[in-house]
Amino acid sequence: MSAALVTPAELARELKGRLRGDRPSALAFDADGTLWSGDVGEDVFRFAVNHGRLREAARAELERQALSRGFPCGSDANATAQLLFDAYLDGRYPEREICELMTWCYAGYSVPEMANLVREALIVAQHAQRLNEELRPILEFAREHQLRTIVISASPRTTVEVAASAWGFAPRDIAASTPRIVADVIAAEMAEPVPYGAAKCVAGRALLGGLHWLAAFGDNVFDMDMLREAELGVAVRPKAALRARLAEIPGVQVLDANFQSS
Repeated sequence: MSAALVTPAELARELKGRLRGDRPSALAFDADGTLWSGDVGEDVFRFAVNHGRLREAARAELERQALSRGFPCGSDANATAQLLFDAYLDGRYPEREICELMTWCYAGYSVPEMANLVREALIVAQHAQRLNEELRPILEFAREHQLRTIVISASPRTTVEVAASAWGFAPRDIAASTPRIVADVIAAEMAEPVPYGAAKCVAGRALLGGLHWLAAFGDNVFDMDMLREAELGVAVRPKAALRARLAEIPGVQVLDANFQSS
């Protein structure tokens, strides 16, 4: 079974046809690779490490992570973080754990300082030019019909809040990887599990409450649980790993990225 390729206009019509006046509905979106190309968590992490922005408050936990896996430590927090990220790229450090690391490694930053770092990094990464424009008609449709729209991401919360504001999402509409905050300062530990894989469904349900989950949008295999959870799963520029498994998602559709906007 192959997934149907649909234009944004066709998808909007289908979503409209599934609406019911007695059933308030919502749409949920993955962030990286779905709302925009690339990974904003990695963008900010690379910027911070390359410019020596990680602080001493993260060093002990970074070194613990390295030593517990038999990896060397670097000369400071930035160097050790880079070594761990290199291990992730080589398949020697798990993806879920690197999502956590890229969340708490900003230990010592206040929340406003973190937001400023994110803004600086995303300007350098040209984030505003990387939005996946085929989603604009879908978001316009959702807001015209007063549907709740949320983002569920394994990237760090502050990073996703800043990045997703380009699409008009408010912080209350976002579930993301969240560090423990003590007196408005990031600590080198997690506040809650990363919204990753099946945990994306848990995070989405917590945001949506009793709303009907009309559609979910994602680009990777780690979004499959979320795509199945919604009434309609929509793949956005699916990566090869997800494309190979689309047949496992009943009724899934692929949003056409090559449409001509009017």
